[in-house]
Amino acid sequence: MSHLTTVHSWIRSNAHKAFVLFAAATFCPPIFAASPSAPGPNVAEQYLLAAANQDRAARGLQPLRFDPTLAQAALYHARQMAAHSEISHQFPGEPELSARGARTGAHFSLITENVAEAPESTMIHDLWMHSKGHRANLLDPNVDVVGISVVVRDHQFYAVEDFANTVDILSFNQQETTVSGLLARSGVQIANNPHIIEDARRTCSMPTGYAGTRKPWFIMRYTADHLTELPTQLQSRLNTGKYHQAVVGACTSTDSGPFTAYNIAVLLYP
Repeated sequence: MSHLTTVHSWIRSNAHKAFVLFAAATFCPPIFAASPSAPGPNVAEQYLLAAANQDRAARGLQPLRFDPTLAQAALYHARQMAAHSEISHQFPGEPELSARGARTGAHFSLITENVAEAPESTMIHDLWMHSKGHRANLLDPNVDVVGISVVVRDHQFYAVEDFANTVDILSFNQQETTVSGLLARSGVQIANNPHIIEDARRTCSMPTGYAGTRKPWFIMRYTADHLTELPTQLQSRLNTGKYHQAVVGACTSTDSGPFTAYNIAVLLYP
């Protein structure tokens, strides 16, 4: 009889996660991909992707892009489920979801997962859509990619869908240029002296205070998974009209764990 597990809620923890070795599974019956010779998604995985995007389109949501990197994380977990002949979001000795995604090289600010077991792969999407938590993951407007894996053992299909909100990998210079463009719209002049920018980058990495000799009137440090808008508090400061010059510094995020985020410091001057 087919069945489903409960679904993880959104994983947003910033705690560091230790990577562990993959647990070795010992079993007699072999595990197969649903279509092992096919490049890219196999037939069952293609069906699940198409079904997901059909239901999203019917509700005015953007389609999900198939992510090969997340698909590798999904494949590893699908094989774990098949090896254990049961479904779960984590087995003993296995990394949890966000660590599994990160170790394959995916960059995300949000990651969720659906898992299922059924005697026919065509049943799985309908089962998920009739389960509140799984349906919420499928129709989440905050995710833009999915990695899907379906493997077979003993005539049972084990399926995993890993959804994520991807974060673009940008250099410090690209991050600073993007934020500077947003600041310029408020009428402030953007400092572009390399020495001043280096001080701003050092300031970004400091918990308090500032680097360099020129004291800013205001410092805003923030972490974001996108750079399409300024924080409300920063925009409110700019709206006062007291600040006429700004410098932006980016630095490495030190506490995001397996999640990807931008660390930005904006220094405002009169």
